Amino acid sequence: MAELGTQTTVRRRLRHRGRLSQIPIYLGKQIRFFIYQSDWKVLPMATIVAALVGLVIRRDFLQTMEGNLKGAFALTCVAIWNGCFNSIQAICRERPIIKREHRSGMHITSYVASHMIYQFFLCLAQTGLSLYVMGLMGVQFPAEGFMTMTMVTDVGITMLLISYAADMMSLFISSVAHSTTGAMTVMPFVLIFQLVFSGGILPLPDWARPLANYTISNYGIKAIASQSGYNEAPMVTAWNTLQKMRDNQIGGSVTLGQILDALSDQDNQFLITHEDMEIIPSLTVGDLAEVWRAADQSLGLEDVEILHSMTLREALTALLQAQELEQLWLWEAVPATAATPAITLGDMLQALLEDPQAQPALDGTVLEALTLGQALDALDLEEAIQGKEEQTVNQPVTLGQMVDFVGNNQALQAMSDREFTFTATLGDILSLFGEDNVKTLIQEKTAAASRVADYDRTIENVLKNWEALILFAMVFAVLSVMSLEFIDRDKR
Repeated sequence: MAELGTQTTVRRRLRHRGRLSQIPIYLGKQIRFFIYQSDWKVLPMATIVAALVGLVIRRDFLQTMEGNLKGAFALTCVAIWNGCFNSIQAICRERPIIKREHRSGMHITSYVASHMIYQFFLCLAQTGLSLYVMGLMGVQFPAEGFMTMTMVTDVGITMLLISYAADMMSLFISSVAHSTTGAMTVMPFVLIFQLVFSGGILPLPDWARPLANYTISNYGIKAIASQSGYNEAPMVTAWNTLQKMRDNQIGGSVTLGQILDALSDQDNQFLITHEDMEIIPSLTVGDLAEVWRAADQSLGLEDVEILHSMTLREALTALLQAQELEQLWLWEAVPATAATPAITLGDMLQALLEDPQAQPALDGTVLEALTLGQALDALDLEEAIQGKEEQTVNQPVTLGQMVDFVGNNQALQAMSDREFTFTATLGDILSLFGEDNVKTLIQEKTAAASRVADYDRTIENVLKNWEALILFAMVFAVLSVMSLEFIDRDKR
């Protein structure tokens, strides 16, 4: 009898061991699952997923604004995928065993705590493997970090927290599901919700934006985008699109009357709103000189001929054909007589052009070609403007003043049927204004328009998102405990 009592006492001690002492027991069970039940397969799966994602984001992640957001979304997807599939079947596959052990004295808190420890180290291993493989695929992480010593560590911490939060979420789903089939059926819907309502790559309508606050992916994307310096990077999409359109022809024909009608439209909101906008600023002599130098550098204006080389024959022929001098050439230099007709100045000039003896003289050059650069050199323009760089040349002209001038100008109104034709490629216009200047302007303006306060590179931003991810993990762990506490009431 004494011997039977001793065995009963030992059995009771085993059945009712404390919560802390039960954790290593169940932790060892998880390790055996990892080794003998093929749970180790999640590591090579994580490696493959990381390799594929690395090939996609390696070119522009941590380089451009679009690349940073795309990279943040992709890394968050990797982490959520890893975490979800680590534990989605962890509890539901041994649900009958858990029920028996719970009735035999197993503490649910000890069981869930063992899972939390085991899953943390599993997520840590997956994160390390993922970052290592991405580095092999060509993802360039800067050496200097923002929150820690290296950027790899910064991103690694965030990915670990995302993965762990997703892991605990799946653990909760597994604790609720009654079979592995049920858990795997729910899993795609959970992933879709996490990724679609992340509020990152996919813009959300107003009614759906509050849902982003209940997704792990939302805080993961914010953390990685903040760490990567999203708001400090250039926005390149607009410029790249413009570059692809370099050969596109723009322009066409328009009459002066159409331009005047557009400028005189009283209902034109742009003209009304920008009436005081300066379209011709006040310029100094120095400003005009800089404009000239820039135009000459891009267009080669100094080589433009303002006077062409001309022979005496060409000059006299041009004078003879000028309509403005027609009355002059009809003037009779020699009046008509009974024997001879009248001889006009035009006749005399035409006879001179046809005189064989005058041909050598007519072929002589009377006007040498003159380029714009030669004319400016003759005027010694650079010396003329020295000391006058700050002198104002004109008063500023507003859009309203220009519209009034055009509307009241009778000379322009009389030429309303005159047609202007302008055709050029987009590349020609970019060259005119300077491609580097246009590129800088477009990237700065689009980056400013795309700035997101939640992605500011501040310690507060990163810590706030880290705290949210930790909170998600803790809440789902507690929910898992609460769900399993009712496992004895499960009749299935």
